[in-house]
Amino acid sequence: MPSHEKTKASRAKPSVGAKSTTAAINAQAESPKYTAKNSIVMTKTAGGNISEFPFEFTKDSKYFFSCVGSCVKVFSVATGAVVKVLSRSPASGGHNSKITRVILNPKNPMQLYSASLDGTIKLWDYNDEILLKTYRIGAPIEFMVISAVRPEEAYIVVNKENSAVAEKKEKNEKIVYRYALDSDLPLTSQDRLRWITAIPECHCVDVSNDGRFVAMAGKNKCVIWNVTEGEERVSESELHSYTFKDLPTVLAFSPDNTFIAIGHQSGRITLQYCLVPGTEHKPLLSVLHWHHLPVKALRFMGDGTYLMSGGEEAVLVIWQLETDLKQFLPRLGGSITSINISPNHKYYSVGLADNSIRLINSISQNIEQAIQGLQYAQTESNRLPLTTGLMVEPRNNNIVLNGVPGSIQFYNTQGDHHVMDLEVAPTNLIARKEINEIIITSNVEHVAFLPRGEWMATVDMRDDGETTVELYLKFWQWNPNSQSYALHTRVDYPHAQPITSLTFSPSSRHGPMAITTSADKTFKVWVLSTEREVVWTCRSVGAYRDSPATGAAFSDDGSILAVSFGSMLTLWDPYENTLQGILSQPCDDEAIEHVAFLGDSPYVLTATKTHFYVWNMLTCSVWWSYRCPVDKLAVDPLSGRIAIVHNVGTYSRLLVFEAKSGLPLAIHTISHRCAAVTWIPQNESADRETKSSNITILDVNHDLIMLAIVPASKASAVSTAAAEDLSTKTTIESGETSGILDSMFGERRDIREEEREQEELRLKTAIHLREEAMKQSRRERRHKSEESADPTGLKAPSHVLPHVETIFETFMGSLMRLRINNDSVQDAGMDIDTESSSEPIKLPIADVDTTFIPSEDFTSLTAYFSTIKSKAPPKNASETAASSSENEDTDDDEDASQIDW
Repeated sequence: MPSHEKTKASRAKPSVGAKSTTAAINAQAESPKYTAKNSIVMTKTAGGNISEFPFEFTKDSKYFFSCVGSCVKVFSVATGAVVKVLSRSPASGGHNSKITRVILNPKNPMQLYSASLDGTIKLWDYNDEILLKTYRIGAPIEFMVISAVRPEEAYIVVNKENSAVAEKKEKNEKIVYRYALDSDLPLTSQDRLRWITAIPECHCVDVSNDGRFVAMAGKNKCVIWNVTEGEERVSESELHSYTFKDLPTVLAFSPDNTFIAIGHQSGRITLQYCLVPGTEHKPLLSVLHWHHLPVKALRFMGDGTYLMSGGEEAVLVIWQLETDLKQFLPRLGGSITSINISPNHKYYSVGLADNSIRLINSISQNIEQAIQGLQYAQTESNRLPLTTGLMVEPRNNNIVLNGVPGSIQFYNTQGDHHVMDLEVAPTNLIARKEINEIIITSNVEHVAFLPRGEWMATVDMRDDGETTVELYLKFWQWNPNSQSYALHTRVDYPHAQPITSLTFSPSSRHGPMAITTSADKTFKVWVLSTEREVVWTCRSVGAYRDSPATGAAFSDDGSILAVSFGSMLTLWDPYENTLQGILSQPCDDEAIEHVAFLGDSPYVLTATKTHFYVWNMLTCSVWWSYRCPVDKLAVDPLSGRIAIVHNVGTYSRLLVFEAKSGLPLAIHTISHRCAAVTWIPQNESADRETKSSNITILDVNHDLIMLAIVPASKASAVSTAAAEDLSTKTTIESGETSGILDSMFGERRDIREEEREQEELRLKTAIHLREEAMKQSRRERRHKSEESADPTGLKAPSHVLPHVETIFETFMGSLMRLRINNDSVQDAGMDIDTESSSEPIKLPIADVDTTFIPSEDFTSLTAYFSTIKSKAPPKNASETAASSSENEDTDDDEDASQIDW
């Protein structure tokens, strides 16, 4: 085998074994014109934050729009499913940055305005996804509101530092403009803008129902403008400013245009009566106080007699303004960020900070629809990192990742919908007593699955820095009836220090096995014990020198366990817990952070912060290496391909390799930083070689980006097809084939028919779950029978099989059956046991005659028996005659040359 060496080049390039191959690869890698043979194209996007900004209902209250990144998702009120996605590439006219507001056109309810941080306002025909107009503001739009009475004017909030018409700069100061939508000026003209005011930290604007007043709230003050005509800049004398001790957080006009409600950071709600002539300078004030944390959402009902408010307490409060009575809808699941009311007044819609939307029946006050996005996309995600990464559930190929604190979430990337939550560490939702208080909760650190998904293991930990660290290892068993995982075994304090990795053995011949590595410088082997009761127990403990264990991985057949200790990679027999070998990284003392076997190939991957190496287990040497910062890494268990992500500034670079070569298979640049990466199988073929996997990346905007590797010649065609499929996707629930236009203006269905369709949908779901459980039970029985049906024992790994002389007779007996003619046997006078003749005779291995001459080369069995017959010693004449007379009828049958072997 060729010698191996590590490259010392400053730029990222591989080093491969053979010198000639190394020179060729380095020459190609160093060449600036090197291009990979394959390309990576985006096939689909999912996830995103659906409740970050206020959402908008359609006129018939059947659908609502939500801003998700640079696209708009249309959800069905009846089922909560995504029925349409308004998305276009920036090259074809779409937004190239985050959309912050969507508003229906008051003149035409079939048109939708969208404002974005890219500095544009776009008018869409959302039913046919036709871009009608694009208004260019020239600065990021952080908020927008349009009056129903004056739909030709929009009020926007932009960042002053990026504004093209800003005069002076002040820290965190925002500018409020009135923008003329129906002006005859060009769409890119700045003359459409009318300066109203500049307010530090302005984050909310509202306009009265009659369009006469506009209110803006910023740092410790609220400004109200009595709208006047003209194009000149609004003077300070036209503005009425009100100062508060508490920072205003949200505001809303009353439907009768007599007062304005202002929510504060202290939890108070101030009702300020300043809209009637004569009260501008000395307004009447009324205070409502129940919240003890900042008020984040306010909404009046249509008649103005009730006011709804919400905040971090996860409680929707309904105030009756005339009597000061309160009604509460508690335990909604998260901090309330926005409140809306459907046009038919049937639903209260509440946006929560856990990236979910709740539709509450206004009559029964029950939650009728819960639309859940990625729970990790929440405000607390900065404090609770994505420790689990992106795991793939083997049964349905769902993504598994951190959810709300103490839980994990199962998310379907293909259908772009939430599947289920699993509460790993039960936690009560407790609101903070003070604004600056931090509540320390348990966090799920690791998740692992058995290859067929019947077992799942989790590690959760809570460390407040004051009391004893809470550390638990839990094993969960799949329940086909409930289609969920149930807690089976909990291990308290499995290690003295935090656990660094958790993995399962892919082989279950000797029962399920799991490995945990820890910073306490040990790794532990966990097995399912059945001696007294079925429970997971620690079978053995391993350690190497005085180094912390940072990672572990099993080979494809489960016969080799690789555990990294610092910069060393140790190889163990997982069943005997004996050290088999040690691999030391050449010229690199950095700790190994990732360990993975590359499919069923003899290669194993180790990665540090600045390098990654591919080892050949047949020679125990480095096959090739690559110098590149490794921020995120994932290995495809089917093909053994390696996906490596390097975050550079605000974007990421993705490199894909194959185990056999150090040249990148594909290179791709992602516009945002990557938070996690994984491979998801794309088909359910039983043949492993025909299976394929696509790359799934979670970026910092909480978008799940699905990428496919295709030949460079087909990249443009695949990307175009994916874009068309994304833009034309219209999946109406319950078998509806009509578009949104037909459903809005066609024949209206009554409530009973909607309930009947929902009942049919629930029935279909139950039938599907029952069939899945039956298929799973049959699959498990078939797998057990396949594992037990190995009479030769040849399915074991090659290095643990006995000598060929020992298993020769057993192997040949499994291939050929002894041919015995029953008539001939009866003529010979032999007794046959008919009861036991069907049972195969099993002989111990020691009784099998395995003597043969290995130096001779037998070309065929016929020649072999002919040779033995010619070498047989001559018999006496009497013996020969006796033998001839006794076996006269069977000589022809026993002649080896006449047997058809």
